[in-house]
Amino acid sequence: MIGRILRAPLVLGWLLWNVVASSWALAVTALTPGPVGDPVLVRYPMRSRTDLEVTALAWAITVTPGTLVTVIGETDLWVHVVLGGPREEMIELLAETEKRTLSVLRGEK
Repeated sequence: MIGRILRAPLVLGWLLWNVVASSWALAVTALTPGPVGDPVLVRYPMRSRTDLEVTALAWAITVTPGTLVTVIGETDLWVHVVLGGPREEMIELLAETEKRTLSVLRGEK
């Protein structure tokens, strides 16, 4: 329990860093002439199961600029990424977000 409480500020700091980095990347892309990039829609098979876990994960993804959870299914999320890349890379980033979220909610490391 104490570990989860102590991890919460670290996870929020990591999320804040991602918000700042994503905002910067989107601003640079928007102000640079030329195409915006390759938006991608990714299906992410999530480990989160409870309403709280799924809501926290969806919030953490959607609060990050350039990402939006479009569909929440029983076992997966569909996420739109504006500045997309290879799907495998996007899934890895989503998995990292879920891992950190669950480290606070479940105490998983």
